[in-house]
Amino acid sequence: KQWYQRRVRGSCFLTKNGTPRQPSICPYARGSLKISCFNNPQHSLQNLHQFSHVWLLFLFHENGKFKFKAKVSPPRLNGEKAGIFATRSPHRPNNIGMSLVKLDSIEGGTLHVSGIDLIDGTPVIDIKPYIAEYDRPKVDSHCPPWISNPPSKPLTVYFSTNAEQQMSTLSYSDANCLRKRKSSMRFMQNEHELRGSIADIISADPRSVYRKKTGDLVFSFPIDAVDVKVEIKAEAVTVLDICQTEFVHNLLKRNCKHDTKI
Repeated sequence: KQWYQRRVRGSCFLTKNGTPRQPSICPYARGSLKISCFNNPQHSLQNLHQFSHVWLLFLFHENGKFKFKAKVSPPRLNGEKAGIFATRSPHRPNNIGMSLVKLDSIEGGTLHVSGIDLIDGTPVIDIKPYIAEYDRPKVDSHCPPWISNPPSKPLTVYFSTNAEQQMSTLSYSDANCLRKRKSSMRFMQNEHELRGSIADIISADPRSVYRKKTGDLVFSFPIDAVDVKVEIKAEAVTVLDICQTEFVHNLLKRNCKHDTKI
């Protein structure tokens, strides 16, 4: 049960769609993690503030009924297959993931982190400090060409005039302001952070291999408190709309109720 007593809450990612496939891709992606498996949770975090980064071990809790296979098609291979243990696919024999995130601050029994790739409500199994002396190989490391030089190149990102205007009208604020003003962003502190985060996400083409094959050119994803609609043509992607929608509003209401149960 303790697995589910530590959850990422208040993540800027509300659904799997649009969430980065790896941590640190989006440095302004923020979230918080509340410890509730101790009577005095703050005691478990003593001295952790002395570390700049932490490892989060978590569960891919929204895999659904998707069955794991020995071979999968990672996005960087454009449809070609690789062994499951040569990839970081969420669909694994044991649906455990791990992310290296930046530790921004600790407030009581709550960790505030950034550079995350976890959606709101993700169950966290464990937290470990990142120690470069032990976690970074002391010998030369290498990876295959499809990682260091993937066949799929980053997309060029453009923002439409409409999207530019929409970003300029949003109010950027702290996480608590959402409950006071529906128009406030929860985590993005300014237009620069929102623009950079959107570009980081879509330049890596977050579409699945299946969606790429079916020619899914227009799609949307939620981030922070807005819905982002984009269109992909060839090697370029244009941001069409950045606005609050009823879909995002309902997600935020659902997640707010979920937070009170931690």
